[in-house]
Amino acid sequence: MKLQKLILNIILGFLNIFVKMFKIKENQVAFISLESRYLDSDMKLIYDELEEKKDVVLKKVVIEYDQQGIKQNFLYMLNCIKQLFIINTSHVVIIRDNNYVVSTFKRKGVKVIQVWHACGAIKKFGNALPRKYPIKNYDYIIANSPYWKKPYSEAFAVKEENVVITGMPRVDCLFDQNYLNQAKEKLLKKYPQLVGKKIILYAPTFRGNIYKGFSMLPFDGIKLIECFDENTYLLYKMHPLLKEINLPQHPRILDVCKEDTHELFALSDSLISDYSSIVFDYSLLNKPLYFYTPDLNEYLNNVGCYVDKGELPVDVSLTMDELIKTMQVPYKGKLDVFKNKFFTYQDGKNTNRVVDLILEILKKPLY
Repeated sequence: MKLQKLILNIILGFLNIFVKMFKIKENQVAFISLESRYLDSDMKLIYDELEEKKDVVLKKVVIEYDQQGIKQNFLYMLNCIKQLFIINTSHVVIIRDNNYVVSTFKRKGVKVIQVWHACGAIKKFGNALPRKYPIKNYDYIIANSPYWKKPYSEAFAVKEENVVITGMPRVDCLFDQNYLNQAKEKLLKKYPQLVGKKIILYAPTFRGNIYKGFSMLPFDGIKLIECFDENTYLLYKMHPLLKEINLPQHPRILDVCKEDTHELFALSDSLISDYSSIVFDYSLLNKPLYFYTPDLNEYLNNVGCYVDKGELPVDVSLTMDELIKTMQVPYKGKLDVFKNKFFTYQDGKNTNRVVDLILEILKKPLY
C-alpha cells in the first residue's frame, strides 16, 4: 500500500508540473463526485442552477465508487490524473467527498467548496479520526447552522469563518409539498401493498471504513414488526456502502434500498436510525424519529460523536425491547428544538444561497 501511494504521488507530482503550465479558467466551475456515474442530490441541484448562468463554464468529473473499484490501481490512477487536470485548471471546485488530489496537489488560485454529502454529523469523521492522509486545502465548507462551525473546522481543516451557513440544497425539496405528495404517490404505485398502511423506515449508517470493510449493526426486524399489527410495514433502506446485505424475510418487511431516501421520507410515518446524518433531514418533516444504538458506549470510545445524546429529540434505545416500548406509546420527541438548532434556514432556498456564494467567489481575483 505504501509503495502504491508513493508511485501515485510521484506520477501526480510529475504531471502537476505540466498541468500548472495551463492557466486557471476564471469562469470555470468543476464538480468532482466519487460516488456515482452521474451528479445527484446537492451536486445536481447546484449544477442545474449554475447551468442557467451563461458566463459560467461547468466541468464534471463523475466516478463510480465501490469497494472493489478503488482497489483497481490502474483505474484509480487514471481517475486521479483526470481530477488533477480538471481541479487545477478550474477557479472553483465543488466536492462532496474527501478528495486526495485536492488535499495533496491543489494549486494556488483554485478555490474548493466542500458540499458535504450530509446535513450534519452525529459521528466524528474527517481529521477528527485516524486517516490514511490528512484532509486539507479546502477553502469553504457549507453548513446548515452555526452549530457545525467548530466540528467542520476540525474535520476539514478550515477556519471557522470559512464554514459558511447557506443550508444544504438537498433539503430544499422537503419544504416543497408538491414534491412530497408526488414522491409518496409514486412509491405507493410501485408498492401498492403499502396503501393505507403505517410505514416504519429503518435507515442506519454503516460501521467500519473503506480500508477495513463495511458492516451493519444487527437489527431484529422480524421481532419489531411482529410487535405491531397487520397494518404496519417495515422498510429497510441501507447505506449505499452496505452492499450484498441479506435482509430478513417477512411479508411485512420490504427492501427499498434502491429507492431515493427523501422520497422514502415522504412515504414513511416514522424513522429508525442510529448515527446517520439523515436524522437531521427527517426532523424537518415533524415525523416521529427514533434512535437504536446498542453499541453506543463502544461507538463513543472508538469513534466519538459531535452531537451529545442529550441533544437528540428522543432518548436513544440500547435494546430492541427498549425501541419497541418507545414506539408503542405516543411520541414525545422534541423535534422543534432539534431542527431549529441544526437548521438556520427552513425556507427551501438553500440552493440559491450556495449558487450566490459560488458566483461571489468567481468575481474575486485568482490570487
